[in-house]
Amino acid sequence: MEGSFGTQKEHYSLRRIKARRKETEILYIFFGIHTANVVLLAERLMERQEAEAA
Repeated sequence: MEGSFGTQKEHYSLRRIKARRKETEILYIFFGIHTANVVLLAERLMERQEAEAA
């Protein structure tokens, strides 16, 4: 689990966000997870559109 957050920080430019309090840390994890999910969803949608166009 910890490694995936590191990957998200580096890949999605989330390293700019600093967590200093517990509330901020929870929000940071929330945005990291949802950013990764949105990227996966967008990739699936693009693949589906390309398959339908072919």
